[in-house]
Amino acid sequence: MTTEKLIQKVREKTGSLSSENEQILATAMQILHDAENASLPPPSEENFLSRNITLEDYKALPRDEKRHYHDEAEKLNQHWVESQFRIHNAEWIMVVDGQVVRSGATLDDFTDHEELLEICHKTGKYPFAFFSKWIFAIEEQSTAWHNTHKVDDAYPALSIRLAGNNNLFEAEADLDTGATDCYGSLELLITRGIVTIHPDDVERSSQHLNKSFFYFTKDVWLELTDMTGVIRRWRTSIICVENWRSSSFTAINPGRTILLGRRILLNLRPRLTLDFDAHLTEVEFKKTTV
Repeated sequence: MTTEKLIQKVREKTGSLSSENEQILATAMQILHDAENASLPPPSEENFLSRNITLEDYKALPRDEKRHYHDEAEKLNQHWVESQFRIHNAEWIMVVDGQVVRSGATLDDFTDHEELLEICHKTGKYPFAFFSKWIFAIEEQSTAWHNTHKVDDAYPALSIRLAGNNNLFEAEADLDTGATDCYGSLELLITRGIVTIHPDDVERSSQHLNKSFFYFTKDVWLELTDMTGVIRRWRTSIICVENWRSSSFTAINPGRTILLGRRILLNLRPRLTLDFDAHLTEVEFKKTTV
């Protein structure tokens, strides 16, 4: 239980709580936290120290406690998790009872909601989910197309279409070859009916440009159309960022809704022509020979 949650529960039961008593509770929680950490064995690559809870217990947790469930396990088992990334050549892993039950080299094969429930029902536990820090290694490059807050600066853009839950959403995505994956506004994708958040979904936290953010990963179809009307589609996981408008993803371009990384384009294999005079992007797919 977090300090804030404890203070809230005490306030609900007593009806009031002075600032002095709040400070006493916060200090007591810190002492307990320090004592727990002191009693734990040192982190290692051999032993996984955290315990999984059941799906029902996870669903009953408040959202901040759900994040705490994963974040504390990642902090406590940092060396073990990093070793598993190397062993499995993975960017993400799911862990139950100290065993990696799912892993993937990219977010294209990240566990969807049905697969997550299958793991829960098979093991009786809710898995820990860990993501490699390299998923969030974004190299911002302000060059062309979408106007930014800087004078005479714009960002390259591509017209894409996202499909999910039998809905379609056309968007002008900022193109960033310094990013690996695709990032988007959680609120917008929910509003457009592309993604749905369930009480048992994995919610994680990370950092971008030294600013923390919370996110879900959700499967979508991403479509790209060339100048002749040829369409190519790719099934992938998009990183859905909460409170997108106030996040660091909009620092360079306040109007940004989607940031498109290079991995999806490497799979769709378009030929892009960047016209820096007209600020246009032309898309062409090579004709396949039979």
